[in-house]
Amino acid sequence: MSQSLVKHLLTQGDTFLVSILSDPRSQGIYALANNYGSLLARLVFQPIEESSRNYFSKLLSSSPASAKEGKTQDETAAKTPVHQARTDLQMLLKSYVLLSVLVVSIGPYAAPLLVQIVAGSRWSGSGAGAVLARYCLYIPLLAVNGVAEAFVSSVATKSEVHRQSLWMGVFSLAFAIAGFVSLRILDLGAAGLVYANAINMLCRIIWSCAFISHYFRRNGVEFVWGGLVPNGTALYVLGTAALWGTLSRAGISVGNVSSHVFKDIVIVGAAAVPCVGLM
Repeated sequence: MSQSLVKHLLTQGDTFLVSILSDPRSQGIYALANNYGSLLARLVFQPIEESSRNYFSKLLSSSPASAKEGKTQDETAAKTPVHQARTDLQMLLKSYVLLSVLVVSIGPYAAPLLVQIVAGSRWSGSGAGAVLARYCLYIPLLAVNGVAEAFVSSVATKSEVHRQSLWMGVFSLAFAIAGFVSLRILDLGAAGLVYANAINMLCRIIWSCAFISHYFRRNGVEFVWGGLVPNGTALYVLGTAALWGTLSRAGISVGNVSSHVFKDIVIVGAAAVPCVGLM
């Protein structure tokens, strides 16, 4: 409950900060990109996060440490839930990495065209399409952070939850600094808000990953982060490069207003089929 209150205050503080640092035009463009870009997170990632939070809470409710204190459970049996949790968390994160490859490779081209269809060419011409294309690079961070924080909240003690809340305050300060540099010094506009949020989210991911490694290590299990790298990564890189080259040759560029948007969206969809098949 206290952490939810802290998160709410930090979120409102970030919103207040955005209103101070950015002009109304940038706020409007960012709001549109954020609302459309976060649809995937709200519809797909959020239910998975809630399910994983419940799952890990039940699976790890009796930890090896508590079993050792009571001395009523065999050590091997006590470690079984932790091994299962490691396997399932690695599988879930690896699935997110695979999905992120598709979002990063296809999203920057497809999302601005979809916004032009839904919101009109005036919004696209204002720069919302280009900002949404950058937001597609931010979505993988949202996904990974969501499931990582879900695991942390499943197993963290009260003191660890309070420590996490304090670090979130520090990361909000990093967001403020990144926002000031992006908006006031570099004058990046709405795109600067995306970059500032990405830095904030990256800091939270690093903290959660460090906590996850520490949690499994103290329970006698090693969490290997290298296992999250998909097999055949080189093929995915080549496939993404081929996709981008094909779309560039077709005259489709990231974030620009298209004069024949429906034709371009069909081309992007057709070019994406081999990438999805490769995945």
